[in-house]
Amino acid sequence: TMSIGEHAGTCTETTWRFVCRPCDNTKMRGDSDELRTRQRDPLNLLANTYVGRHHMAKSMPTTITRTDLPPFASRMRQAADPVWEEGYRQPFIQELGAGTLDRSKFAFYLMQDELYLGAYAKVHALAVTKTDDREVMAWMASVQDAILHVETSLHRDYLASFGLTEEKVLHGQQSAFARAYTTNMLTTAYSGDLLDILVSVLPCAWVYADYGERLARDFAQGLEHNPCRQWIDMYKTDEFWQSSVWLLAQIERRVAGVGEERRRGLVDSFVRGVEYEYMFWASAYERQMTWKPQWEGLTSR
Repeated sequence: TMSIGEHAGTCTETTWRFVCRPCDNTKMRGDSDELRTRQRDPLNLLANTYVGRHHMAKSMPTTITRTDLPPFASRMRQAADPVWEEGYRQPFIQELGAGTLDRSKFAFYLMQDELYLGAYAKVHALAVTKTDDREVMAWMASVQDAILHVETSLHRDYLASFGLTEEKVLHGQQSAFARAYTTNMLTTAYSGDLLDILVSVLPCAWVYADYGERLARDFAQGLEHNPCRQWIDMYKTDEFWQSSVWLLAQIERRVAGVGEERRRGLVDSFVRGVEYEYMFWASAYERQMTWKPQWEGLTSR
């Protein structure tokens, strides 16, 4: 088995051989041939959990667009703008858009993303205990189902193509930055209410949707030959954006009944989440496991 380092070089077409296609989860439970015929992107299971939810279609808001946000959503976005924009300009994202991202850096990202997903599923499980709203419960359950069951084999096959075997992932360690991110979400899920949880999971959905759409626009001229095109094509879609729309609508409805101090706390939580998104990619670009490079290996002694 090759190590991450042995997969150095820029992205190739084989890196992006799976394509995300919007379809509902209930139709993904056929045999392996059916799964591979209707391939969905295994790079980031988070994306797959957000698209094609037929049971959410009836309640999906239609008045929220990328350029026409409700008041509290606009307030959160404005507060996070400095780190949001710097995050888009960082090397990992820009090289992804240009198609020059080193495969070993993306492999690091994949490993951390796989470890992140376990905690992410737990956050959604805890959210179910905070509400009696059947729509919210169904949405949270669908996220868990996609992470734990629907996409498991495809995701593992993709990780293995980078030398990331199931055993390596099982014994893998989170980077300090990824661990800070998931610990923050889990703490919020345990100690906060449903509104806190909705705000804590929003940055991941919204940032990916925004960056994907902008990369497709800013790198349009060379996108046809970009080996990372399929990643961009997935996140630029309206299907993926609708996950943010659902979260934003839920948050807007619930925030109407809270005071200004509570709102300020939610804005702070959102900005913190966007900062964690920035560091998740930045640490992957540097393949940095600890706060300082010289601390590498201390935890295994």
